[in-house]
Amino acid sequence: MDLDRARFLISLAAARVLADAETSLVGLSLHQRAAALRKELPPADAAALSEQIDLRAHAARRWEAPPGDWRFTRDGLEMATHPIVAARRAARLAAHGLPVVDLTCGIGGDLAVLASEAHTVLGVERDPALALLARHNTGARAGVLVGDAVQPPVAPAGKLLFIDPARRARGRRRFDPAAFTPNWDTCVALLREAAGGCIKGPPGIAPEALPPEAEVEFVQLGRSLREAAIYTGCMARPGLRRAVLLPASDELTSDEPEIDAAASPIGAVIYDPASALTRAGLVRQLGHRLGAALVDPHLGYLTASSHVCTPFADAFEVLDVIPFSLARLKSHLRETARVPHEIRRRAFPIEPDDLRRQVGRLEGEPVTLLCTTIETRRVVIVGRHL
Repeated sequence: MDLDRARFLISLAAARVLADAETSLVGLSLHQRAAALRKELPPADAAALSEQIDLRAHAARRWEAPPGDWRFTRDGLEMATHPIVAARRAARLAAHGLPVVDLTCGIGGDLAVLASEAHTVLGVERDPALALLARHNTGARAGVLVGDAVQPPVAPAGKLLFIDPARRARGRRRFDPAAFTPNWDTCVALLREAAGGCIKGPPGIAPEALPPEAEVEFVQLGRSLREAAIYTGCMARPGLRRAVLLPASDELTSDEPEIDAAASPIGAVIYDPASALTRAGLVRQLGHRLGAALVDPHLGYLTASSHVCTPFADAFEVLDVIPFSLARLKSHLRETARVPHEIRRRAFPIEPDDLRRQVGRLEGEPVTLLCTTIETRRVVIVGRHL
């Protein structure tokens, strides 16, 4: 976004037109709205507001809340942390009572949440247009400086830093931490200069990328694994791994007791742990909590003779265990009058949607199919959700 467009979007004139247009032009396409807005605005301004209506509607759906007086960019909205996830991190940062600097504040998503929790908050953004939007979106609650995180305009010493490195280029997601902006090594080096802080990492971050002094928190909202938050300095217990389920803030950590790695035959109940738990490598800790055993040391499934409720896994009553072949599975489902309402897989070569098509249309009781490979045997576990 260029600076002139950003200045227009935060102007009083834009605010007046936007407030009316979001109501009067609802249901129109992007181009239809732009055409209607060109009756009272120059073409560039009409296009900017038409896009803004789209982005604000997207934000309302994604955040499940009205976007207030916010202004967005498409990339900024895609990168923005969900407010519930951002609030979890902000509360941790604010608890230390130190000044907090968001070195990659973008349009101000995390910065606004930090400013609602911490006493002294500063944002840094290298793009002047985004910095202008961040000032607008955070109001007077946080200062925003134009500067580069690689050479911060404020000294990190004695402060807590938050860094969310960009993982997109030309609309495509990047998975190599060396290709992030700032790159991963720079982010880690910056935090080592500070009293502590947090890097927002992708959930699939490789273990070898984590600095040895870090604590990592895998955060899941609902069924969606959102991020790996890497904490350092005064905020970290070195080497600790934590799984967090939001919005309830249920936690499980790597320092809890764990079961051994021995495999056990499938019992009356099977547990499919949450994504945050498997990414954090805490399946054996969950097994200890549940009195359950591993189905296979290389899988995430747990099994037990009786059911214990837990937020950290979906539990299923085991109805059948079928050695996999497509013909055998179809025959079994027809004979037992069952329909695969849900299909899950771990270490199994067929995608759930493909398997559903191959099974074909059936009628009967809805069941869940858990498709996996135990040792070298491909099996399908037919389960009823508990």
